[in-house]
Amino acid sequence: MSPADFLNTSVSFSNPAQRQGSPLAGMLSALAASLEAVGGNVVFQLDPWDDLAAARAWMNLAGPQTLVLPRAQSDQASPARILAVTGLPGRALADGAIVPTRAMADFVRVADLKQVVLVDVSGPVDVSDVLFFRTVLQRNLGLLSAEPRVQRVLQQCSSSIILEARERQDALECMSDALKGYAQRFLGTESEMARPPADMVDRLLSASGRLRIRPIETERGMTHLDIGVQVEPDLQSPAGVAVLYDTVTGQWHDQ
Repeated sequence: MSPADFLNTSVSFSNPAQRQGSPLAGMLSALAASLEAVGGNVVFQLDPWDDLAAARAWMNLAGPQTLVLPRAQSDQASPARILAVTGLPGRALADGAIVPTRAMADFVRVADLKQVVLVDVSGPVDVSDVLFFRTVLQRNLGLLSAEPRVQRVLQQCSSSIILEARERQDALECMSDALKGYAQRFLGTESEMARPPADMVDRLLSASGRLRIRPIETERGMTHLDIGVQVEPDLQSPAGVAVLYDTVTGQWHDQ
């Protein structure tokens, strides 16, 4: 069996990111996020968050190497086998793999993020660490609580992707990226755009720990994009906060 045949039968490919080059395409889905403190750490959840966007966010946060572990109950080929078949850079370690963080975007192009867990670990990792981490995952104990060297964990649950981190700033950076991406999709552009400042995103998430952005509450003006943001706990009432992106100056403002 050739490597290509093996991939076709053993690895579940992620759906490629859809190019959204028109305002209509950018209005297809709402954006919902939550941020909460759990045991001294933070848990950030974003829906939707596609594999490639999540991998790119991870590449900006994590250390130089990422431990990739198979999810419990996963029937996908292990990360170690994916490396062997695809020729991606990295080192097999039991049924996990140590992958250069700079290569995570390439990794998720061939591996379904729903089937793996990304772990940022300070210091060296050996087989005993992998076996311990697998046990923690299987028992749903929480890697950050179980191992002080673990700095961040990223995994997908249904259509949401969840980032667990020790620093709130990690979640704010991810939310800033998501808001920028939402604006780009709505405007139908892939041109580079400044991210909303972290303090603006912090104010939005600090109101109740949850927010929702709906295309129906987003309007494009002649020189700005007006994004309505719902920050009430139940997320059911109309948007009560406005975030403006000035298309002339490239600046963000909140009201």
